[in-house]
Amino acid sequence: MALTVLCTPAFGQTTATKSCEIRGQVATGDFEWNAQNFAGFYYDIDNDLGTEKITITTTEGYRLSGDAPYGVTYTTTAQTNEYEFEDWGSYKVIGFLAEKYFAGYNEAEYDGSNIFFKESTDENSLSSEQLEKILIDDDTEKTVTSNTPVKLAEGYELVIKLIDASAMYLELTKNGQVVDSRVISPSRESATMADKTYYYRNPAVGDQKNLITIGVHFKNAINIQNQTVATIDGIWQISETPTNVKAYTQYDMMTISSVDGNNGIIIMENKDNYVTLSKNKNIVLMGGIKIKTANNDALRYYIYSEENCQCG
Repeated sequence: MALTVLCTPAFGQTTATKSCEIRGQVATGDFEWNAQNFAGFYYDIDNDLGTEKITITTTEGYRLSGDAPYGVTYTTTAQTNEYEFEDWGSYKVIGFLAEKYFAGYNEAEYDGSNIFFKESTDENSLSSEQLEKILIDDDTEKTVTSNTPVKLAEGYELVIKLIDASAMYLELTKNGQVVDSRVISPSRESATMADKTYYYRNPAVGDQKNLITIGVHFKNAINIQNQTVATIDGIWQISETPTNVKAYTQYDMMTISSVDGNNGIIIMENKDNYVTLSKNKNIVLMGGIKIKTANNDALRYYIYSEENCQCG
């Protein structure tokens, strides 16, 4: 891996946006990049998660064929990943176009974990040919009160309304409008995972119906001087705006050729898009991933992505 940083402040400024080029290993012929030789792909080093790869096969004249067998093939496979709040179990994560996505909830014999699979109707996003960005996956312990709602992404807030000796009434709002309400019992003796977890069964997320998009785990809750004080130690949220991975969807040069929801595999190819890797080219491949060739008659090239950051 190599990281190239280019930064040019505007006239009269001491800070500017810099372009950070994250590039893969240099190739001189047929080559395959994965998370080990291209840092732009999604990779979780703690859990060794990340399966994205791009394979390039050249024909005569350094041509990338747009007919089968294709010159460029991209594959990615979903993997099992534990929630940060581990008592919830695990879900399916996948890298797609170098970003981390949710691919579906894992089925398991229900023992209190994997509650989101049990409570969702359409559990497998990839089977619906869509993915969702993971917005929050956090097990940081924090205290909230009836006067301090739980702030979530995409305009959502979870508000504690009422509590008694055995139950707590919650309302979920989006942009100030109530969209859901639920009673849970985190302080009940021998409380189960369902007693302690608020979840929002979103009625429609793209083509999926009743998918859990928000979960909050309450460690406990008490009433002190007419105010509810609760401890939360798990928050989960995925986007309600899915990313389309339907077959034949095109992302720049690359087209999705197959989606296997059961095995969690997406394959893309450069169908009908022929490219010659001639010298001094900068080619948009898909999403933020590009190909750059050397300004030289001998073939040298790499894939790369760019990120913007501040310099001063």
